[in-house]
Parts: sequence; structure tokens; C-alpha cells
Amino acid sequence: MDIMKGSVALQLAETVTKAGGTFSISFFPYSRVKPPTGDVALKTFENCRMRKPMPHDKGDIDGKHYFLFLTEDDKPKSCYRALIRFMSFSPDNKVKQIKWYE
Repeated sequence: MDIMKGSVALQLAETVTKAGGTFSISFFPYSRVKPPTGDVALKTFENCRMRKPMPHDKGDIDGKHYFLFLTEDDKPKSCYRALIRFMSFSPDNKVKQIKWYE
């Protein structure tokens, strides 16, 4: 499996989205409001596109910690960048492991 730095993956996601392509993303969900219940499993979304922040996205945490995207059915989603573990990008859709820290 290929390994990619997180910053490179986010830039590639933006480039692919601007070119009309999509990406798939797998990350660990986390909410500061709701405590975790049981085992936390990876969430995976396919055919996603990056999005711009919406007015309701503003919060008490700096926005640079979030990755904002639209799902296949155009639902706005976000996740903590550091919790992204795998991504794949069109057209080849080869899964890449995301490393945030060396």
C-alpha cells in the first residue's frame, strides 16, 4: 500500500475536485460533544468532493483542523484532518495510507 503525507493528500483532493474528479476517504469519527460509545470504527465515504465552509461550520476550534467535503449525495460532512487514515483519488482509485506524523 502506498503511503502519502497528509498535507499532500489534502492538496491532491483539492486538485482532483477542481478538475471534476472525486475521492474516497476513511477516517475515525470524533465528536467533542458526544462521548464515544463502544469501539470506534473507520467511516468511509466514496465519490466525495471538497467544499467551502458554510456559515454553520463556525465553531470554537480553528477551521484549519477540519477537512470539509461533500458526500456522493451532496451532504456536507467534516472530519478532523489528523484522523484521516486512507484516501483514494480518481481516476485510478488506488488506496493510499495517510501519514500525518513522521
